[in-house]
Amino acid sequence: GEANYQPYVVGERAAGMGGAVAATANGMDACFYNPAGLGRETSDSISVNGALYGIQTYETRDASFPGEDFQVSSFATIPTGLSAVRKLRAGTAAAFSVFVPSRLSYRDIQAFPEREHYYNYSQDEQTLYAGPSVGHVFGERLSIGASLFGVYQTASDLENLYWGDYSYTYTANYKYSVLGAVGVLGVQYRLTDEWAAGLVFTTPATTLSGSGRIQMREVLGDAQVADAGAVYYDDLDADNGLPAQLRAGLGWQRPGVGGFGIDATHHWARDYDWMSGGSGDDALAIRQSRRAVTDLQVGGEYVVRQRYPLRAGAFTSFSSAPDLEPDGESTLSQIDLYGVTASIGSEGETVVMNFGVSYVWGEGDALGTRLDDAGELESIVSRTSESGLYVFASTAYRF
Repeated sequence: GEANYQPYVVGERAAGMGGAVAATANGMDACFYNPAGLGRETSDSISVNGALYGIQTYETRDASFPGEDFQVSSFATIPTGLSAVRKLRAGTAAAFSVFVPSRLSYRDIQAFPEREHYYNYSQDEQTLYAGPSVGHVFGERLSIGASLFGVYQTASDLENLYWGDYSYTYTANYKYSVLGAVGVLGVQYRLTDEWAAGLVFTTPATTLSGSGRIQMREVLGDAQVADAGAVYYDDLDADNGLPAQLRAGLGWQRPGVGGFGIDATHHWARDYDWMSGGSGDDALAIRQSRRAVTDLQVGGEYVVRQRYPLRAGAFTSFSSAPDLEPDGESTLSQIDLYGVTASIGSEGETVVMNFGVSYVWGEGDALGTRLDDAGELESIVSRTSESGLYVFASTAYRF
């Protein structure tokens, strides 16, 4: 999951339009997608994208042993956004926002009694953005804006297996947290009264502090061969590796009638030390690589009776993980995700509400296992799939 930069869509209008709002974003959406849109705010507002509620599922074939597929599903509750906008003067507005653009949580216990194979697994990951934004309009057509977000990412993973027929036990656990910062600079330009273009650059994350721990243990209790071993690393330096990003969009919007948008978002490649540290012979450095990927977002809306917007959209979240090889350095699953969104809303003079649904799915590669001709286990590239069905709600109060 950490190799996909946008596994679901956050925001108000953007949540129904697949995130295709770089050229037309305002309010909460402007803070996340293009802060230049704040300059055209006409009032103060408080916006809450209450939560995403949904089911996340994940499956990998032959994950740890041939014929033993890893399958897990979980119910997710994700608080996705809060934004307060203050109009400073004509053509200038500022805001403070909190977003959760990425979160996953899995826990499961699986058993294959015929071979006495038992597994338990848990994984949690969350990324939080928080910080100020400001936008200003120059003349009639040009607006610019900037955001500075503190980025906090935390994750943990526990894998435990017991193979009774091999008298073998293996446990691996890692935890890390990273505090960093990213800067965002955005531009919107009105091509006509209804058509606009947007361009947004996001800097790579700068790590302010990061710490991690890794523990692995295995025990082989076979009657002929017995062995045990454990490693533990503490006080490791950690990095989240978020790369630079460039988003470009084109949009059309007619108030009270409807709108349309299409965006392209490019994430640069990046190599970094995910966790590193130690001393002497115990030094450790886990190098991670991210490929360059370009995602697409498209969406449209139709406003019924000048008050009730109906929106639909689609987006991609391609994996930045390197291609997998059985004996390669990368172990990250490579899953290209595709998503569709739809929402219905109500826009009054002071209160705006939106309700919607989003479905995300994808297939790709993961490391699996098989038995070779000699009956020994070997790694292979297997198939994996992921999906999520979410319901979301948002509201904004303008005053």
